[in-house]
Amino acid sequence: MKKVVFLLAFFASSCAFAQWNNPFDAYCAGEYRFIGTLGVGVGELQINDEQDLAGYASIGVTPAAGVWQVELRYTGFDDGSVSVGQWGIGAKVDFTVTCDVQCLYWMVGWNYGEFDVNTIDKYDTIYVVNDETDDNYWNAGIGYRYKWTQDFDTSIEYNYNDLDARVHFFDGVSDVRFDLGHLRTLTVNFAYRF
Repeated sequence: MKKVVFLLAFFASSCAFAQWNNPFDAYCAGEYRFIGTLGVGVGELQINDEQDLAGYASIGVTPAAGVWQVELRYTGFDDGSVSVGQWGIGAKVDFTVTCDVQCLYWMVGWNYGEFDVNTIDKYDTIYVVNDETDDNYWNAGIGYRYKWTQDFDTSIEYNYNDLDARVHFFDGVSDVRFDLGHLRTLTVNFAYRF
């Protein structure tokens, strides 16, 4: 217990040693802010080629200037045939790195997704798969953000998720393997800094 108290005291007083390296001091001094985001829009999974509702929620950290952001993110998508639950970590960076009121930004990330596959519609044939699979994959995207105030902004973003997930279906004669393909989303987002 003494070691824990010592470490807490050391980190709390680290401004005497290296204030620039203490994230708590930086947050309290207003250099960094937490940012929460909710987004809603449409998504499309390549294999079924059907658009349906997609949404996401994230919590992240951004500097007070807001020119970049690191976030933990959850994305949900369900087209009635396949449902996707995706968790990931990503970064958003303004193209000019001097963005104030409005700007374009790019984003990249790494994700883990769980896929619950009910049916697959391929070549005008419906396969009742009833299988689950998961995958790790990268995503990349682009967005446009408008800051209404220093605390609140809205954005539109397009995101491409490079899935490599596959499911198998046995039709009684042979084993058919399906590649789920990429997942694309287009969302309108609402973010608040606190």
